[in-house]
Amino acid sequence: MSISLTNIRVNNFRSLENIDLTINKTNIIIGQNNCGKSNLLKAINIAFGNVRDISESDIFISSEERISSTKTATIDILLKPVDLEGTFQKTFSDFWISVFTDSWITPDETNGDYVGIRTVLQYDIRKDDYIIVKKPIQEWNDSIETSVVGAKKSFGNDMVDSLTSFYMDAHRDAVEDIKNRKSFFGKATSQSDLSDQLTSELEGQLNHINSEIVRNIPALQQTNRRMSSIGKTMGSSTGTVEIEPLARKISDLHKGMDIVYKDGVAAQFSISQHGMGTRSWISFLTLGAYVDWHNEKLKQDDEDAENYTMLTMEEPEAHLHPQAQRQLYFQISEFDGQKIISTHSPSVLAQADLRDIIYINKQQGKTSVKRFNVGQYTPEELNRIEREVINTRGELLFSNAIVLCEGITEEQALPIYFKEYFGFEAICSGINIIGIGGQNYKTFLNLIKDLDIPWFIFSDGETETKKTVKKAVGVENIEELNSMSNIVILDNENDYEKYLISDGYRDIIISAINECENDEEYFANYILTKNHTSMGRERTNDPTCGTCQQHIYKDVLRDFDGEGGLERALYDCCTGKKAKAKYATYVAEKIVSQQDVTKRIPSKINTLLKEIGRLLDLTEKEDYRTHEVIE
Repeated sequence: MSISLTNIRVNNFRSLENIDLTINKTNIIIGQNNCGKSNLLKAINIAFGNVRDISESDIFISSEERISSTKTATIDILLKPVDLEGTFQKTFSDFWISVFTDSWITPDETNGDYVGIRTVLQYDIRKDDYIIVKKPIQEWNDSIETSVVGAKKSFGNDMVDSLTSFYMDAHRDAVEDIKNRKSFFGKATSQSDLSDQLTSELEGQLNHINSEIVRNIPALQQTNRRMSSIGKTMGSSTGTVEIEPLARKISDLHKGMDIVYKDGVAAQFSISQHGMGTRSWISFLTLGAYVDWHNEKLKQDDEDAENYTMLTMEEPEAHLHPQAQRQLYFQISEFDGQKIISTHSPSVLAQADLRDIIYINKQQGKTSVKRFNVGQYTPEELNRIEREVINTRGELLFSNAIVLCEGITEEQALPIYFKEYFGFEAICSGINIIGIGGQNYKTFLNLIKDLDIPWFIFSDGETETKKTVKKAVGVENIEELNSMSNIVILDNENDYEKYLISDGYRDIIISAINECENDEEYFANYILTKNHTSMGRERTNDPTCGTCQQHIYKDVLRDFDGEGGLERALYDCCTGKKAKAKYATYVAEKIVSQQDVTKRIPSKINTLLKEIGRLLDLTEKEDYRTHEVIE
């Protein structure tokens, strides 16, 4: 039986003013840059005693606050006993009871025994610096403020040995690890576990090999002789300098080590000659090797020993191509212990269980943390979220905000209007504009709302579409839907193309189509060739066929004649097969290039962009601060 970290609470640590988070065996942290992911990982490592480098900059202060020596940061972790399958148990095993002792274990007949550890970062006037203080939590309760803690107490040696936490940042590099004895590679390779006699024999052989190399290579021999004169220069007749082609001591072997990689039948090359992707990946694998060695060493010292391992890792996908990122995730999954991984990769995210996703966001300097709540969804809803969002649109979970729209036309056009209105690309502000391919708003909104990502909807105005949006948003009626400022719905049963035509952009659309087709008469010829041709077939109300008993169908013919015929022809041309995707960009670019600034952005789109700017604190271009778009 082992143990598991089940909860972490943090108060006033860096950007983490107040968070309370449940922890699974595997945890995937996502969020924008500088949102607080690294802060959470560091807080966990401080709690486990793996990080001791702290300062007053680790204490959260608001923008109008000045740091006070009385202000502290608090990190609480909760450990519970689990069996080999991860199921919670009522009591700890004999081994863990001996490790924690009664000093740290809190008996709980109802919910099971637990170990709560409070870590406080506080100012010490004697040291004139911040120090780390550990205390047992005697009553976990509902919050940091209501928890009951005991007196200051240090980890015992058994706790230090048995609770191990390993952290890897995004700057890992196997080449640097080889040189650094404190790296996981250096720690693993500097542990020889050889007898004194064998160590002495091997070091004698290394000394002999070094001497032979220098003696038999004239250039080295000459260089060594020249360098030896430094003793005279420094005023020491006994001082010597020697070239060491190889390390002479077993404990220094890592200094002269290299890692070589051979690809198929190609020649082998040092890892230093490979790219950062390979070097980063190997660096992670050396951590796994060190953890294996560490656990085996504990077993050798005490065969009844159990171990707990926590891996915290930033951006495992760094420098790797998408397919390698997927493969790496499986290697991380096989890591023996709990894992908290931050990532920016949709490929890594696509491999994760929805239950393991943690979304981190920061607003006004404060980090909020939200775990995806699978309990409120049916199995079918979870499957749809995984299939239609995570596996194909995972990048939207890294957004500052999301705009959902009907289809490919809006998905191509809205970014053009956005750039015209604000002067920069939507993606530069972390805003994703997603065409959902129909009316499947609910699947996207379920996930977006659950993770508290700001969202907007730009919807067609058909009655059925509005009902779909109403149901997805979760409001009682259309009037309530219309009152929501983050939802813009087109009027008069219009879709996007009908709206533009009715809003005064008919001639511009025609010009854009002709330019796209590189034919000034293309639209005029379209009317001539398509008028009175079939648009498809529809079922009539006529009696069924007396012979085959099938329904009677008839052709539906295009009609571009009379009043409104030109508009009908234009709509038909814009929405034909492949036409939506083909013309959307041309039409939007043509509209925003008009000389009259008040007509460059259609009124409904202007309403949407104004609301995005208001909620996300974006400033529109000067043109749109001084000129009102025609409504």
